[in-house]
Amino acid sequence: MQLNHNMNAGRGSAVAEVDRGVVLSRPIGFASVSPLLILLGIFFFGPIVALMMAILSGGFNEAAGLFSEVLSNPVFQIVALRTIRISLLVTAISVVVGYAMAYAMWRSSPSVRTIALALIVFPLFTSIVVRTYAWTALFSRYGMINTGLLQAGLIDHPLAMLNTEPVVLVGMVQAMLPFAILPIYTILLGLDLDLLRASAICGARGRQTFLKVVLPLTKQGAGVAAVLVFVISLGFYITPAILGGPRSAMISNMISTEVMTFYNLKGGAVMSVLLLAVTLCLLLIARKIGSIASHYRR
Repeated sequence: MQLNHNMNAGRGSAVAEVDRGVVLSRPIGFASVSPLLILLGIFFFGPIVALMMAILSGGFNEAAGLFSEVLSNPVFQIVALRTIRISLLVTAISVVVGYAMAYAMWRSSPSVRTIALALIVFPLFTSIVVRTYAWTALFSRYGMINTGLLQAGLIDHPLAMLNTEPVVLVGMVQAMLPFAILPIYTILLGLDLDLLRASAICGARGRQTFLKVVLPLTKQGAGVAAVLVFVISLGFYITPAILGGPRSAMISNMISTEVMTFYNLKGGAVMSVLLLAVTLCLLLIARKIGSIASHYRR
């Protein structure tokens, strides 16, 4: 009887597991996800629809004229190219530095990992405005860097570091590093350590193991980090405004000036739509490149 009871219990658990698998594999109906779709429609597509309505309020001819006027504006062209260039530089620096930091964390002890992860995540709980003004305390005319260089006798007069592009890059990279480190670190944590042991057994050195085993298996995390950093960098506003000034203004700063200073709502809406279009096009290009690369790896 005890044997029959155990068999029945085992059969019951197996049936429950099968039922659970069937339930989990069953597709979710539209009614279940409709609240989520409604929220996405309101908070994501709603502002886009509002922008398009503002642009099209005067008719298609006026909207076409607005787009032509903005695209032919030399100031907008300069700012747009500067935005893409700065975003690419921030992406490249953040991914390289972020990969190095994530790899160092992965090779460290658990206690060091915990401390490093806390230091990386902690700035996310601090306002970007506070962090940006902290950089002004370092790079201003009488900030800590200039004061230290003057006291050391290395310079005769304070250096003009604020309102320059390198300082903007420093501020943006510092803000973007967590978004570059975390995806790469997550991929590294999922690596099978037996692959590293097998590489060492086959006679590969540390550099060869990294280039032939670790790097190919973590390209996906680096790609995700690059896309995430680049998309966020395109819309940066506070850091270029505080650290860079007019000479390092990006598209977001130009949109704010058009709307808040010149009250050109339609012009700002056109620039916003163009920024969104550029972002979507670059994302599609990155996805296409990733699919082509994965096809050739096969």
